[in-house]
Amino acid sequence: MDGWQPVEELTRWGFAQSPVVMANEAHSALRRCVRTRQVGVRMVRAAHEAGVRRLAMEALPWQPDSTLGPIRDIPAVPMGYLTQPDMRTLMSTALDLGWTLWAYDAVIKAQPGHDPAEFFTMEFTNWREREQAQNLCQVLAAAPGEPLLVWSGNSHAATEPSGDGWVPMGCLFPGLSGIDPFVIDQAVTVDFEHGDQPWVQELLDSLTGTMAACGGTAGILTGQAPPPLCGWPADAVVVSTDNALS
Repeated sequence: MDGWQPVEELTRWGFAQSPVVMANEAHSALRRCVRTRQVGVRMVRAAHEAGVRRLAMEALPWQPDSTLGPIRDIPAVPMGYLTQPDMRTLMSTALDLGWTLWAYDAVIKAQPGHDPAEFFTMEFTNWREREQAQNLCQVLAAAPGEPLLVWSGNSHAATEPSGDGWVPMGCLFPGLSGIDPFVIDQAVTVDFEHGDQPWVQELLDSLTGTMAACGGTAGILTGQAPPPLCGWPADAVVVSTDNALS
């Protein structure tokens, strides 16, 4: 693959490189960039063409019998990500294609007398990342040899640790599974409202023709990407003109 491509081509390329492709959505609390989930629908359809039939999702709860899956219906929940129409469309797209869904997030239970502040510590954060990576290994073990699309939130699938001691799931998974996943980061141009990022608009201005040809969203391998994306902790990045949280 050479240069900027539609997300479908990027997805198919990913599965040609690895049996596990990790992609993300962008969210902040219950606000989310709807575009990232809409692109997820396109990724699911492209992955289906590549023979994929399983989708592991961070946002899914475990089964009532305390298993990760398979999940064949959208869980009935009163609130949260799974009630949002764009997330339900993503899940229903996979289910309508005959896929199964799988949970993989850590099970978090507060014990009596637990200090809620501990949930915001780096120790807890890294514990959760390890649990996610280990749970994904269980999902793989449930169907050895079958490819898997992993749908994560924000930077959990990042391939490098951060400078503050955070070690994301994406860093831990290869060592635990023996599989080097193909990681696609969709959040690089999302406006999280944390301050100005002038390079984003400069990049999009330089890609006007490419964005138009790809429907406003395009992806590229990080090894082929311009700065600062060439050093991004992922195998590929997706940029878009639709970057708002809602």
